[in-house]
This record gives sequence, C-alpha cells and structure tokens, in this order.
Amino acid sequence: MVRGKTQMKRIENAASRQVTFSKRRNGLLKKAFELSVLCDAEVALIIFSPRGKLYEFSSSRHHFGFLFITPFRHRLPLVLEPKSEVKQKVLNMDAAGNRTREKELKAKEAELNKREQELRRKEDAIARGDRDSV
Repeated sequence: MVRGKTQMKRIENAASRQVTFSKRRNGLLKKAFELSVLCDAEVALIIFSPRGKLYEFSSSRHHFGFLFITPFRHRLPLVLEPKSEVKQKVLNMDAAGNRTREKELKAKEAELNKREQELRRKEDAIARGDRDSV
C-alpha cells in the first residue's frame, strides 16, 4: 500500500504531535548518522523540542553546537539553564498548580459537606414526620 501525502500543517492533538516529533527526531538523527558514515561527511544536527529541550548529533569529536546556536541565542536561557534551576522551576510550577488544585478541592469539599448537612437535615425531618421543612 502507498501512504498518502502528509499535509504540512500543525498537528492539533498534543499527544499525536509529541509522538510525531519523537519519531521524526529519531529519523533525522538516524539520517544524520548514516550521512556521516556513508559519505564520510562531518555532520552536525541540533533540534530544539517544542518544550525547549536540546537534541544534538555530531559526527566528529568536535562540537559544532556553537556555530549553530548563535542564530537561536534568544532561546538559550530556556535551553542551557543549569539542571538545578530547571528542576526548581518545574517544582515551582508543580507547587503552584498543586496549590490551585488544592484550593479547588477544598472548595468542592466544602460544597460537599454543605450538601451532606442539608441531606441529613432533610432525612431527620422526614424521620420526624415533618414533611413541611423538607
């Protein structure tokens, strides 16, 4: 069977987009390696993920990254921060998200407690035979 032509437009589904990125990234890295071996060429490849993670390949022991990173200097703080700072930022984001979720859960819990009290009050009224207060 022949595959249909892929339309060159952004993939809207985040999960599908991530899977496609991973597969195509691996394909590019493989092709870069093959080109360096088959043609004895010096190949350097740098890929920035949508999340800012850096993937690179170099066919020689030389690191060519500095040649290619210059045009992307505006992205460097996102990519080349020390791991400890990145981890701290992620933890801070998680903590902020957790605080928001905690507030939402507390509000829902308060609403649930309120409804539970109202239900008990109505059950007690029914048990007493006082249907007017229900």
